[in-house]
Amino acid sequence: MKSILWALAIVGIVATGRVSAHHSYAAYDTARLVDIEGVVEDFQVISPHSLLKVKADDGRVYTFEWLATNGMTRLGVAQDTIKKGERLVASGNPRRDFDESSIVNCKLVRMSDGRTWGRQPQAR
Repeated sequence: MKSILWALAIVGIVATGRVSAHHSYAAYDTARLVDIEGVVEDFQVISPHSLLKVKADDGRVYTFEWLATNGMTRLGVAQDTIKKGERLVASGNPRRDFDESSIVNCKLVRMSDGRTWGRQPQAR
């Protein structure tokens, strides 16, 4: 009986198509927005979250969490789309431990051509 239930569960999951799940934004301060202008230090298109490191004019390096690899592909962002040394403005809701972690979720505007990726995070 257990094996039949397991088989039905698997068939149900497969038959419904892609299953989408994600963690909450509880770690982020959604009542606050930050804009960081600086130079790209590093960019990695990886899962579960792509990471962008931006060095601000004050010398501090901020880490921006972005989409997983498949989400980046849908946005048209590849590993070589954003290059080290490019100047940009990254915006987002900071993590609640922002002063220690410097981690922010992300929208980007490249300064050289004004190209924008992502949607503007909202303060709630």
